[in-house]
Amino acid sequence: MKGSCLDIIFDRRSIARFKTDAVPQDVLDKVLAAALRTPAPGGALTGGYRGSQPLSIIVVRDGERRAQLNEMLCEGRRECIETAPVSLVFCVDTHRMNRWAKLLGGAPHFKGAGVLWVSLRAVYTAAQTAVIAAESLGLGSQFIQEIVWQPYSTLSFFQLPPQVLPVAMLVVGYPQERPSLAPSLPLASVVHDEVYRDPPDDELVASFDEKEEYFQEWLASLPADSPLRARIEANGIENLAQYVSLLTYTDSFYKWRDDVVRSNVVLSELE
Repeated sequence: MKGSCLDIIFDRRSIARFKTDAVPQDVLDKVLAAALRTPAPGGALTGGYRGSQPLSIIVVRDGERRAQLNEMLCEGRRECIETAPVSLVFCVDTHRMNRWAKLLGGAPHFKGAGVLWVSLRAVYTAAQTAVIAAESLGLGSQFIQEIVWQPYSTLSFFQLPPQVLPVAMLVVGYPQERPSLAPSLPLASVVHDEVYRDPPDDELVASFDEKEEYFQEWLASLPADSPLRARIEANGIENLAQYVSLLTYTDSFYKWRDDVVRSNVVLSELE
């Protein structure tokens, strides 16, 4: 184990390159057990009972299946999915909740937007706890969010019953290298006292200065013949705000994702 919890949080970074060394089962079990100790919605018994924990975690170790995941979810863009020895797929799971309730004389009514919203909170807090636990054990990780956007393939790939929906994946392994630490926004631009404060334009722009510097350093590091560099230059992208809004998360991109999210919910019978 390494450092205090705060040391781990402040030094945490997304790992892109992993060693192929296997993660021992006892180490992985600690990461998974930590994920299940995270706060979860569902009641107010003395000391807390973590509600009904409406989530499941699918562990993918098989190299061939990880390669299939890479092609299916990210079109082969993420080498780390194949090189990291473990992928943890975090799912909303109200299927288990409904079966449990029905078997014991309760009401199997756990579906709909409200239930999905509550369940997502449980899933993402568990995944974040797994991140911190993995770091404390000398592992590295990276979130892969694209798993949400392939409903027609992921549901059958994982043989999921109704009312189970994969919403995030965490690739885990021993880091081959640790990239530079990406900056966060300053506290003053995120934390508000009592009421929301909308800053003046110059202050708002200045709050992104460190992120802009980080982006420009990354941009300068791209090889001259990089397809991504060519795409950035062809679109006249000069700063991080333009890169994020005009090239990465475009209006058409989000319209497409809106449709896919609805498909996910319908196909998973969570509506």
